[in-house]
Amino acid sequence: MKYIIKTISIPNPTISLPLAVLEKLEISERNSIIISIGAIKETVTLMHHDNRDQCIYLSNAIYKKFLLPEFIDAYEIKVENEILQIGPVIGMLIRGKIDELTKQRIKIYKNYLIDYKHLNGLILLFTTDGIDVKNKLIYGYAFNPKEHEWEEGIFPFPSVVFLRRPIKESIRKKLFGLIGNKFFNSHVFNKWEMWEWLSDNEQIRKYLPETVLCENIENVQRLIDAHKETFIKPMAGMQGAGIFQLSKVGQEFNLCYRVKGKNIITVFDTWEAVEYYLRSEISLKNYIVQQRIPLLTKENRVMDVRVIVGKNHNGDWIVPGMITKFGDKDSIVSNISSGGSAQKVWKSLCETFQDDYKKAFKKYMEIEGLALTCCKVLEGRGLHLGYIGIDIGMDENHNLWLIEINNRSPDMTIALDADDFQLYYKIKSAPLHYAKWLSSFGGERRGGL
Repeated sequence: MKYIIKTISIPNPTISLPLAVLEKLEISERNSIIISIGAIKETVTLMHHDNRDQCIYLSNAIYKKFLLPEFIDAYEIKVENEILQIGPVIGMLIRGKIDELTKQRIKIYKNYLIDYKHLNGLILLFTTDGIDVKNKLIYGYAFNPKEHEWEEGIFPFPSVVFLRRPIKESIRKKLFGLIGNKFFNSHVFNKWEMWEWLSDNEQIRKYLPETVLCENIENVQRLIDAHKETFIKPMAGMQGAGIFQLSKVGQEFNLCYRVKGKNIITVFDTWEAVEYYLRSEISLKNYIVQQRIPLLTKENRVMDVRVIVGKNHNGDWIVPGMITKFGDKDSIVSNISSGGSAQKVWKSLCETFQDDYKKAFKKYMEIEGLALTCCKVLEGRGLHLGYIGIDIGMDENHNLWLIEINNRSPDMTIALDADDFQLYYKIKSAPLHYAKWLSSFGGERRGGL
């Protein structure tokens, strides 16, 4: 049920709700209560009114203390741990400084609010320099659902934050001090950390290519001798940038990489020449080396699957969709940003299994199961994640391989690249539905009023 907040001229800090609502919340016998809006809490006198409208009346002083915008008329309420909560109040922490934000720049964040009618409450956009820890406020923007615009101002600090940027430890401590662990996608891990964590899990280990640190050059040589073909990848790289393919052909070594959309191949006569090149051209400590998996290709375009994984409105991990990525022709990577394209995964699987729908479905379920297991393992490491992208490849024998996990800023527009608009808007709104659940509102198991 949705409520509008209005003010009443009462000197004492007061909240007044319809009597029927107080009875349903089992607080009709109380004279006072703590109310919470975002991170701000206040003890107020509790009163009731007999108006049939769904109005929450706040005394003027309390209304001003919470700095609520007048354009929101859809709040929800619930009582948890003896506190009357009004919300949800959800924040998105984005890159940049508050002075750099313009309505043109931030309009892209309105795509997260396509399903606002099921979110309700106050949705905020802010930057790290807009955080006022002392007063539990933010200086930023609030979504005005009537005008479908962001409105600048000062607002209560949200009770949950969806991070759209990596943060420093100092900011992490600020957030924890304000709202505990109710902020997600704050941890950024690199490819080596991912491999180390997941290779400890027996269920996942078989899906991981053998991987070593590049700075241990003896292990790199052992890997190339064992597998003949390897990838050298930057630990923190994204979108296929900075990847080399190192192959051993007879007694020679071929190093292949992409420059401006073209493959460049350098041939070395000896391992010593390879080692000299690597030491002089890249910072070895920032790279890993992996066995190359002969992934399936289509018309000389390497393919893998981007599995979109997120938490739903009940806080459970789900896979809302998958997209197949095809690299540029003869490219060593499958990234769309490097000239590739995308396709709905079901079509790709049916083509791969020649319209044997049973085999295609079984593989779909195996991919989904692997992705969900990865999420649970990462959570077991103490990471609070709400939305990630997992790249899974399939070799010529249809075995699955875990290629990469993107938790930094998984690109949701990959669904648009596959002309799947329904999936795009579904995944775009998903993080805020999880945020709503995290703030104790919504969810089938937590129904509010």
